[in-house]
Amino acid sequence: MASIDLFAVQPYMTLNDYQNASKFYHKLDQLFAALLPMTSHEVPALVVLPEDLATFLVIADHLETVMQAKTMNEAFTKLGQRKALALALTMARYRTRSLRQAFFLLHAPKVWEIWYGAIVQLARRYHVYISAGSALLPADRNHWRTPLLNPASHHIYNVSFTVNPLGEIIHTTQKVNLVPTQEDVLDLSPGGIEQALKTYDIGGIPCATAICYDAFRIPHTENEPGFSPILPRLDAMGAQIVAQPSANPWPWDEPFPFQPGHLRRDQWRQEGAYSMLSTFHNISVVVNPQLLFSALDIHFDGQSTIYGRTINGPTILAQSPHYHAQPSSEDIIHTRWITE
Repeated sequence: MASIDLFAVQPYMTLNDYQNASKFYHKLDQLFAALLPMTSHEVPALVVLPEDLATFLVIADHLETVMQAKTMNEAFTKLGQRKALALALTMARYRTRSLRQAFFLLHAPKVWEIWYGAIVQLARRYHVYISAGSALLPADRNHWRTPLLNPASHHIYNVSFTVNPLGEIIHTTQKVNLVPTQEDVLDLSPGGIEQALKTYDIGGIPCATAICYDAFRIPHTENEPGFSPILPRLDAMGAQIVAQPSANPWPWDEPFPFQPGHLRRDQWRQEGAYSMLSTFHNISVVVNPQLLFSALDIHFDGQSTIYGRTINGPTILAQSPHYHAQPSSEDIIHTRWITE
């Protein structure tokens, strides 16, 4: 038998946490220090951070400009105006007509350097595996293996990576299914299915990452012909633990816009990973942290949960009692899973 400590980190992030590299690292370091007493030297630990955790690092070193705005679009416009020439050169270099793509391309090296640097340092300091959440980044000519990001094209993806306790990247993936009305309006590109269908090993246990919507059973709308459920295919590959970093843009306890008769929390359970667990042969645990963030006109909330498959059906192994985007809702949930 093998065992592993699993953590879902539910951080409450503010614009100030993205002010610079030091602030971002300090925020995460506080959370990792809080989970340290729950770890053991004899048992490997996987810490899963939420989706979009690093996306807002685009504002690093420009917080004063952002604070003058009322919406995130206005904030990005103000930042773009300050770097109009650089944006124009970026559009020409990468042959894109999309200002959004150029904006993410321009800031990608900074975002990656801060995010990568923080995660590597935390993994080494606390001797844990980390599924690092995600950020909106271009493909990298170095395949996201070094501190320096060199964009390979104008395509922007929702990217996640995982490191081992030595700070080495052992897995990367790009989100395949883009959330309607949210990600499909940002000029993002869907990740390739071949990248999503890869596993990594932790103490002899096959693990995988499915970014948020990729771990859903069915699409949110009827107009998504390319929707591809990832978990059944990861199960067929032998994955036993799945990290599902998430950032939910709709109020957790209000009607889901695409299904007004269902609360978002209920729709998440009925159509997400929990609804599939009883059909799996290999996937036994899904670690699903949620991002808490509320600034300008952007809002993320949700209830972080660790789901498990038992002989009696799917169950909740651990769950935060909190889900509102406020400081008191910040949480870390934990379970120790033992293979059969």
